[in-house]
Amino acid sequence: MPDQTPPVVALTGAAGRLAQHVRPLLAQVAAEVRLCDQRAVTPLHANETAWQCALEDADALDRMLEGVDVIVHFAGYPREAQWDVILPANVAGVANLWEAARAAGVRRIVYASSNHAVGMYPRSVIVGSSDVPRPDSRYGVAKVFMEAVASLYAQKFGIKAFGMRIGHCSDAPVDARMLSHWISPRDLAQLVRVGMTAEIDEAIVYGASHNSMTWWDNSRAYALGYAPQDSADAYVDALRDKTSADPVAEFYQGGSFAAEEYDGDRSAFDAPR
Repeated sequence: MPDQTPPVVALTGAAGRLAQHVRPLLAQVAAEVRLCDQRAVTPLHANETAWQCALEDADALDRMLEGVDVIVHFAGYPREAQWDVILPANVAGVANLWEAARAAGVRRIVYASSNHAVGMYPRSVIVGSSDVPRPDSRYGVAKVFMEAVASLYAQKFGIKAFGMRIGHCSDAPVDARMLSHWISPRDLAQLVRVGMTAEIDEAIVYGASHNSMTWWDNSRAYALGYAPQDSADAYVDALRDKTSADPVAEFYQGGSFAAEEYDGDRSAFDAPR
């Protein structure tokens, strides 16, 4: 049986948009929540403390993680960029975080991977948790790196890992692509809670609501107890024609991330239809 004692939780990227959706949950279920971000985080709940530190600062991470049971990791550079921008937080910072977690005796990390780890799959393909990654960008490559680091530390050092390949989290979908990969804020919070309590060594799941137009096999998440309350299906009629003008973006699951700088074979999507 899992430990029922309320954990001490560190939330990285705590000032960011996604983290705001899970802070209320963590404040309810944790004994203490340490909010880690380079920016100030306010206001604070009674059991929250603010820690201003960057993933690149290994010493600061060591101090912040002392006594922490669970990390919920949302920090990192949030979009596509050149390597000099991606590497510090999304690669070196990830390595720092997992190593600091090992040194501190952290038991579990729930982390935000991304749909861009598999964004070069065509939209016609249903992708599962165990399928080979096909990142669509440098940003996506960094997410695949994080999944690999999480697996290493789970199997070799016993730090349980729950990776969420998140689609797009917002109050409602706004275009046709989101009909397949949208997740509501309350479904994201629920998925984080599943990640904190599931009896796993490691798992990768998809961060999506119950969307019938999905590109993903999310049976792993459902088997672990995820039961999304929301769906993009109510928006299909309004959004099905709200597509981009880029045939590459419309062909690949990664959308504009896949299309940016694309110089591959165009025959599959440039052929007459």
